[in-house]
Amino acid sequence: MKKKILSGIFALALLGATGYGVNQSLKSDADLSDLALMNVEALANGEGSPNVECSTLCSDEWCGGIYIDGVYFYLHYCVFI
Repeated sequence: MKKKILSGIFALALLGATGYGVNQSLKSDADLSDLALMNVEALANGEGSPNVECSTLCSDEWCGGIYIDGVYFYLHYCVFI
C-alpha cells in the first residue's frame, strides 16, 4: 500500500514538472518569434540604396518601395525575357 502511494506521488510530481517545463518552453517561443521577425525585417531592408535601377532584361516589371514604420522596403517585380 505504501509503495502504491509513493508511486502515485512520484507520478504526479513528474507530471507536474513536465507540465511546468512545457509551459515555460511555450512562453519562450514568443520571444524567439519576435527575434526571427526582426531578423526577417533586417534582411528585407538590404544593404544597398533604395534608388536601385530596374533591370532592362525584364519584359514586365515594376520597381518601387514603401515605408512601413519608418523602414523602407524595396520592391521589384520582374518577368524575365
